[in-house]
Amino acid sequence: MTLNDKTMLIDKYITGKLEDTELWEFKTRIEQDANLAHEVKIRKEIYNAISNDKKMELMKTLSKIKGRRDRHILSINIYSRQVQAFAASIIVLLVVGAGLISSYIGNGPDSNYDIYNSYFIDEGSLISNRSDAATNNSLVESGIELYDNEKYTEAVSMFNSNPENVLARLYCGLSYMKLEQFSNAEKQFKYIINHHDNILIDQAEWNLGLSYLADDKTEQASIIFTKIASENGAYNTQASNLIKKLENN
Repeated sequence: MTLNDKTMLIDKYITGKLEDTELWEFKTRIEQDANLAHEVKIRKEIYNAISNDKKMELMKTLSKIKGRRDRHILSINIYSRQVQAFAASIIVLLVVGAGLISSYIGNGPDSNYDIYNSYFIDEGSLISNRSDAATNNSLVESGIELYDNEKYTEAVSMFNSNPENVLARLYCGLSYMKLEQFSNAEKQFKYIINHHDNILIDQAEWNLGLSYLADDKTEQASIIFTKIASENGAYNTQASNLIKKLENN
């Protein structure tokens, strides 16, 4: 796959333009490729920045970067009629490739929260496609809609009204992660894991490990990531890479 093809796929994924089969194939690649997952995360952050009051600040930063690196990166117009986030993300990825990031974030070890932040990917409504738990539960579906609209506190209330629904539990945990209430998130993911008979255990284990990490429970995070890495699940590659990151940090 060419760089342009990958860039277009990431753009379509974030903007919700991938069809079902294509969406699942790309989601599987994200779960197995930590570098691709990181690129998706960077692109999402740029999209979000452009859509809010940080837009001009981001554009100014990108303009400065572009000015300093004109001899080394592609010359593009970040104010073109194309989606501005698309252009901005290309610059950021090229900056990463050129090693420029170190001058902005420093060369010291990453904190547990930094590592968590680089591995946490908001999966959104895609998760609900893996379970029929919400197909006949309007409250869960309403909670997912609130989650997708970034109304996490309201979503938590909705999900907590369905304590026996594992999909509600998973989204409740993700909502708590968004609110940075990691101890509360851990309780939701543990419930799913202990429930056993469901298909959401892999997401629950992965996000439990990330919650431990963000909450500076490094030993507990390492234990669960080691377990994930030893199994043939969707997150084993990412878990292996994360363990190496923790060991080398």
